[in-house]
Amino acid sequence: MQIRLLLLAVCWPLGWLSAQDALPWTADTRLRVTVERPSVRMETGTYRALTDTTLVLSRDAAMITLPRLSITQVEVSRGRTPSVAGGVLGFLLGAAAGGALACAANRDDYGVYCGGQDDSKLVLGAALGGIAGAALGALLFDRERWRVADISQLHSKPR
Repeated sequence: MQIRLLLLAVCWPLGWLSAQDALPWTADTRLRVTVERPSVRMETGTYRALTDTTLVLSRDAAMITLPRLSITQVEVSRGRTPSVAGGVLGFLLGAAAGGALACAANRDDYGVYCGGQDDSKLVLGAALGGIAGAALGALLFDRERWRVADISQLHSKPR
């Protein structure tokens, strides 16, 4: 009994790691489908219908009909996530731009630009520019995450 509780306590939080989704999907579900015949290609769209022989997706105003037997993989969208690489690049560019602007505005009493007696404006400008750049970079270059769905039901004979 204690071993079962220990296993449950250890494994239960890992339940979200499951790579399988069950059918059917809702009408708002975005799918990425790999089709093997007549050639290998990927189709991305919003789920519309699943019939005895086809899977129907919509993309823009067009409907895409895919034969069930030619589908080799189905992935379900888990939503969009901010880009880490975009955030890092945005931070670096924003810090450089903020530092340059602060440097131009930091003229001291002796006419020395960038630095001089007080570097606080330079540090503050670089920090604010870095924060703004990181936020913009992460949000502007977001990416979609996908999870592989279980297609065994998709290839089983309809009832």
